[in-house]
This record gives sequence, C-alpha cells and structure tokens, in this order.
Amino acid sequence: MLISDYKIAVIGLGYIGLPLFCMLSRLYQCVGIDTDKHRVKQLQEGEDYKCCDKRRNILWALRNSKISSDYADAKDCNVYIVCLPTDVDKSKHPALKPLTEACKSIGAILKKGDIVIFESTVYPGATEEVCNPVLEQFSGLTLDVDYSLGYSPERINVGDKSHHIYNTPKIVAASNESALEIVSNIYSSVIDAEIVKASSIKVAEAAKMYENVQRDVLIALANEYADYCRAEGISINEVTRCASTKWNFSNVNPGMVGGHCIGVDPYYLLHRASLLNADIPLIQEARTINEGVSSKISSRICSILDHNHAIRKIVIFGVAYKANVPDTRNSKAIEVIKMVKQYYHNVDCIDPLVDGELVSHEHSIEIRKNVPDLNEYDMAIILVEHKIFAKITEEIIEKNIPLITINDLL
Repeated sequence: MLISDYKIAVIGLGYIGLPLFCMLSRLYQCVGIDTDKHRVKQLQEGEDYKCCDKRRNILWALRNSKISSDYADAKDCNVYIVCLPTDVDKSKHPALKPLTEACKSIGAILKKGDIVIFESTVYPGATEEVCNPVLEQFSGLTLDVDYSLGYSPERINVGDKSHHIYNTPKIVAASNESALEIVSNIYSSVIDAEIVKASSIKVAEAAKMYENVQRDVLIALANEYADYCRAEGISINEVTRCASTKWNFSNVNPGMVGGHCIGVDPYYLLHRASLLNADIPLIQEARTINEGVSSKISSRICSILDHNHAIRKIVIFGVAYKANVPDTRNSKAIEVIKMVKQYYHNVDCIDPLVDGELVSHEHSIEIRKNVPDLNEYDMAIILVEHKIFAKITEEIIEKNIPLITINDLL
C-alpha cells in the first residue's frame, strides 16, 4: 500500500492526539475525532484552550484534514490511532471505560484490512485482552484475519520544549508482521528519530509502564531523602547538585507527582501485578510516599501559620500539576490548597495559565488570573514555579512580604 493510500483517524485530540493529528496531516488525509463538541468547534476555528499545539499547526492541518465529533466521519479511514487519556477511579483501579467506549464506536465502522493502533497508556495485556474483544464484538470481524492491532505508546512530556513527537524514538508493536511494517512505515514517515520495533504488543505496553514507574520510584526516593536532609538541617537541592556531578547519578529532584502519567500509570501496573499474584512492593511504596507529599506540604504550611499569628491573608501561586503548563489533571497543588483552606480560610489563589472556570467547577476553588494588590497579603506561597511568576516574585521580595517556595516545603 502506498503512503497516499492511508487515511488516518486520530481518536482523542488532547495533549497526545492533537500534535499527532497535526503532524500526520502533513502527509496524510486525516480525520480527528473528539467527543467534546465544544473543543471540536474551537479546534475547527484553529483555537486550542488546552495549548496542546500551535495555532498555525492546527490551521495547516485543517487544509488537508478535518476535525469532527462524529465517528461516522471516519468510516472511510483504514488506520485508527487511539490517543485517549487513561485514568483511575476513586479506588485507584484502572478506569478503562473511555477506551472501551471508543472501541465500540471504532468497531461499528471497522472494515476488513483496517489497523487499529493504540497510543493510550495501559497495563500490559490490556490492548489485546480488554480493547480487542470489544472491537471484535462490535465489528463482527476477527483479529489477524480481517483487521490488525498496533500499539505505540505515547511519550509526550507536557510543557517540554526539547522533546517532541518528531524527535523522540518511537516504540511500535503489532499483532502480526505485516501490520508491524505498516505501523512502522507510518510513524517513520513523519518522525526523524529511531523507530524501535518491539516483539509483541505486551512488551511495548510493559516498556511504557517501566518508563513512568521508574520515574515515580526515583521521585519517591528524592522525596524520602529530602525528609532526611531536612532532619539533618541541610539542603536537598545542594546535596542533589553535588551528587549529580558523578556521571551515573540520576539527577531527580523531590516534588509533587501529579498529572495523568507518573501519578497514574503505576496503579495500572499494580492492578496487573495483583492479577498475576506478582509482588512489587517497591512500586507500591513509591506510590504511597509520593501520594503523601501533598499532606506533608499542607501540614508544613499550616505549621508556619500556627507560629505566626500576625498573618491574616495569604496568596498561593500555581494550581497546575507542574510548572509552565495549563493542565490541572490530578494536580497535587490543588490538593494542598484544599487542605490549607480547611484550616485557614483567607486564601487567594493565582494561576493565569489554567482554566479558572474549570477548576472552580471541579474543585470549588476560585482562581484569579492576576494579583489585585500585593499589599493585601501577609504571606505569599509559590506552589508551582511557572516562569511567569518570576517578576512577581521580585516584587514580593522588594515589598518584604514573607515568601515560601515549593523548595522550602519539600
């Protein structure tokens, strides 16, 4: 099949799907599908409130491709790439309903010869054991007889200006050899980096899990070591800076682990391990340590307030899950703010990057875009170090307003 013969549907136009849709549209006729009709309408106008990609890239993509909320618009496609986020429920178990619902919709339009590629992060085995049965049920087709499966885990680091889709090595896997070649050819046509072929879909799924679980464990170690350094009365930042001069030291800093990757994916692995009766206590302990950071930080803030009765009003900067992004999914800063506000009610929250209405609706926290007057506050706390806070930090110091940064609290 020639490159021009591929018509590609990208399912889910968020931080993963939209950049992929824009990139693929440079060579292929694509259909972008997202069930959020409000988001679809905005994207059709070249606007992206999530800041997943640049306006010029979206508008360029729309010259050759289309965006829709209706799966029927993708019925003529022969390659389907699923880029939906995966989450956990209140019990920290995998919440795969969005993925299975998408499989139902894809199954309804799936044809002989089609390929369905998953980029969504799942536990090893989920693509073949959870997603594929739904595809077969709703299509009436049979895997590797009528259609094929592919898996290529996303490696987007939201807010990272150096590592993009097109310059990051791409792992690919498929249910059969011919499909593996097609999946590899599609990605290699738009990516400048190495294409890494895994021997099976399960290997590719496990590799993605390992990437994020390793990061979670290293951050947990940093958070635990930060507590030790605090007890010694020394700076974890200085200790890390000194230690990182050795060539094989992993330069990982302590911090709050939020978002929809590192703070979620280990639960997928823990779920799968429990089904296999495989014991992975280090990974469980790392999750416990990192989940406890929010409570630890809020307790330290409240302790500071306890020892300073002159403080009447405080301002907290940053509610996103990490610096320089507008994403508030699984934000530990929001958890900290909620805990502090239970103890101390006179708190203003500032973050010009995030969708304040969304945060207010989901968490009942009022978010301001700008500071009305710094002189109103007796203390300032920076939980998320957005670059745009640099100037106001200088003003806070000039006005001699007590300032606490996230580094002071870790």
